[in-house]
Amino acid sequence: MQLNALLTGQPSEVLTRTLQLSRAERKALIPELLAAFKDSSEFIEIEPNTYGVRNPLRGQQAATALWAVLPASDPLLRKLWIASPTILERVLQDRPLAERKTIALRMIGHQTAWEAIRRMILDGDLEPIRTPEYHAGWFRWAGRFRGEPLAQRLRTEPEALTELWELLAIEGNGDASFAAFDKYVRDEDKWSTALLELTETGEIDRTRLLDLTLDILARDFAAFRAQWYAALHEALAPTPDERTKAQHRYARLCGSGLPRTVSFAVKALSLVDKRGTLDDEVALQHLPAAAGGRGAATAGLALKLAGRIADRRPELSDLADEVFEAALTHEASGVRAVAVARLGVTPDEAPAIEAAEYPEPTRPPWDQRKTLTIPLEIPDTPAAVAEALSSLLADPDQADLLLAALEGAHRVAGELQDALKPLVKRATRITDQRYSAAVPKMIATLVLGLTGRDVTHPPEVDGWRRPLHHRVTALLEGTATPVSAATHQGGWLDPVVFVSRMLDHPDAAEDDVVDALLRLAPDTRPAALALASELTGPYADSIRYAIGGPPIEEAGWIALAAARARHPRSADPAAALRGEPGPPLAWTATTGLDDYGLTSLDIRPAPEAVSPKAPWLGILFEGPAPEWLGFTECHEAVASPYDRDHLEAAVAENLFSNDTEFGHPVEKAALPPILDSPSIPGFPGTMLLAITLALKRPTAVQLGTDAVLTLLDRRLLGPRALGAALGTLGPTLVATRLAPRLSIIANEHPVAVLSTLDTLLPKLEHSHRGVFALLELAADLVERGAGTISAETKDWLAGFKGSSKAAKAASRLRR
Repeated sequence: MQLNALLTGQPSEVLTRTLQLSRAERKALIPELLAAFKDSSEFIEIEPNTYGVRNPLRGQQAATALWAVLPASDPLLRKLWIASPTILERVLQDRPLAERKTIALRMIGHQTAWEAIRRMILDGDLEPIRTPEYHAGWFRWAGRFRGEPLAQRLRTEPEALTELWELLAIEGNGDASFAAFDKYVRDEDKWSTALLELTETGEIDRTRLLDLTLDILARDFAAFRAQWYAALHEALAPTPDERTKAQHRYARLCGSGLPRTVSFAVKALSLVDKRGTLDDEVALQHLPAAAGGRGAATAGLALKLAGRIADRRPELSDLADEVFEAALTHEASGVRAVAVARLGVTPDEAPAIEAAEYPEPTRPPWDQRKTLTIPLEIPDTPAAVAEALSSLLADPDQADLLLAALEGAHRVAGELQDALKPLVKRATRITDQRYSAAVPKMIATLVLGLTGRDVTHPPEVDGWRRPLHHRVTALLEGTATPVSAATHQGGWLDPVVFVSRMLDHPDAAEDDVVDALLRLAPDTRPAALALASELTGPYADSIRYAIGGPPIEEAGWIALAAARARHPRSADPAAALRGEPGPPLAWTATTGLDDYGLTSLDIRPAPEAVSPKAPWLGILFEGPAPEWLGFTECHEAVASPYDRDHLEAAVAENLFSNDTEFGHPVEKAALPPILDSPSIPGFPGTMLLAITLALKRPTAVQLGTDAVLTLLDRRLLGPRALGAALGTLGPTLVATRLAPRLSIIANEHPVAVLSTLDTLLPKLEHSHRGVFALLELAADLVERGAGTISAETKDWLAGFKGSSKAAKAASRLRR
């Protein structure tokens, strides 16, 4: 059959004609179908600034035919979309049983495929599939609202009420979990609402569901997801008899690693106790974990319960005392006080804190900074370059390693073909991905090109990727003379080394010279200027100007980069060329509602950068990016090291706005440099550190805490500057989340943390939720001898009245 005759009409018609062909006829069509699919699916500019595939219908027709002719193991099947569940079912029915499962496993994550695959499993036409992608399909199915409550849809979906038990036992991840799904839908569309309704009608076994919620809580799912099961358990309204029967399971949950699960368990035991059916001995055996764990309210309730048991059953006093002894070291002073009073002991005095000085450091003037601190280790053998590129294929966000690998590849380019062969398969997989991010794709292209494969060179781009693209293209063409290759971590280039390179290559590529100018370190510039007197060529005057030489008359791209190198804190490089650099950039931060009504953080310099914007080569972006950049721009951090403040501000704003468990790891772009090469942070860097201490996301919090500890160790971070940055967050600051992080830092730097709190507290409202946690931490530090609080803080503390936890803590702190 001719290809044009085959690829006509709707995809279902194309499939019918394809399935009528013999296996041999189908196989013969594969080359033509592949060519048609590739040509039709090419992403092109349809009209100015409007992009799309060349011929979407023909691409879908060719894809449908390819589903029926390609071997089940062909990797291209992963990239072929399928028009409808019916088409997929027909394709699978045409395949042998073994091939059906291979294809189904590849397609199960696609929304259009899940229902067809599940229907075939129920009909016995396909072996059961129970992968995470399959279970996630249930949440996509539930999210396709069809005008009727979820409970009714579950009733009518074949075998749904049976399979539901299996689904309930799986934690899930991201959006594919009960907790995440129920958070953003109407009540009638929630899984919890549906389950309650189905238990009321008897369609779901209520007792079994109650038992399952306790089983899940014992597994310590992620806190957010575990809380959904605890809430469902309470929504099922266990009867007194049911709670009594489950009390041993409640007791065991007191040892959970999740504070909210422990709270749930202690409250449940208290309800059993009020009914008079508590197994006192079992409860007392498990309550010490609750009394010594996180959360003052939970620990206090555990102590009350232990006290009631001891009062009515004196023979169990020894067991009850173990509960109170566990509370003697609790983080909350109120809990400790109750335990001390009950046991009648004198609490151990906390070790005295040694006096320590924490100055508020200020950055030295630009020309006095020391940035050439850690030399960049350049791999100088084919095996070492191959190892570096292999590591980058696995984790492309290693910016310094990429710079080192590019320089190493330049040195041994002619010897790399054999050494890089083991990386070809991985690199090909990356370049074949339709939505591969820019930097990983560039690394993979370099690997393939250096092994002799035909590759498309990186496209010409503006912005921070331009020098990287230039370096890769020059390597692939064999024309690399990298005068801009970094010499030290952080992307810095020793000016003496740069001038020496320019003496050898006075006609280096313009892109390379600009890249070098934008990474020139402040160190060694006088020596470089003396050496530069011998420079010749088109860039000699601009280079001398960049490192401190006489003014120049030029105003082009090279000149702007030179002005940026000489006046990196100027908002207007063109004015700097005229001898008018203006005041250095000063940064401010505010929080408030953005245009969408969402609370956002805005960190900006004043004066604002003047066009052409000096960061990143002194040129503006024009039009959309030609390829997907990815979610983290770690290489941006070393593209122009002068712009570290700009990058830290952008990362801080992103973390503030996207503080989610599955957020994009932008912290990798800005926090590791603080750990690798500590220096006094500017205002954006201090704001970044403050934000990480207040986040939910564990990876960013860990990095931020480590960075604060590192800088305090070296006296490079001002505690009061950190407190002022935290105060900028205002009402968005979650005090009960911040306090444990500051407590960790206080283990090593108690004096510094007290100074931070002394600055932060007066910036908060007295009604700030959870402020008691910060007040208690400050009181503990004062009592241990970390120092005293300022008069301003004492005046602020006087505003607390009554007997709240915050007022009690404020009273302690005022003593």
